[in-house]
Amino acid sequence: MPGAHIRVRRASEKKFRWETYTNSRGEFAFRVPQGDEYEIVIIAKGFADQNETVSTKSGISEDTVVYRMQPATGGKK
Repeated sequence: MPGAHIRVRRASEKKFRWETYTNSRGEFAFRVPQGDEYEIVIIAKGFADQNETVSTKSGISEDTVVYRMQPATGGKK
C-alpha cells in the first residue's frame, strides 16, 4: 500500500522515535538498535490501524513483516 504512514517505538515507551511512509510498492525499512522489542504501527486513510511487536533480542539482522490492511469500520478515517 503506497503512502501508508509507519511509526515505530520501543514497546516499553509511549513516544514514537521513528516514522516514515511506504514507498510506491508499499515497502518500508527501519534500522533500530538490537536487543529490544519494538511496536510498529501502520496508518492508512480508509483502513483500520495495524500494529505488531517485533523483537530484536535474538540478534537478527533483518526481518520481514507483512500486514493485511482491513477497511475501517464505522465511517471514514
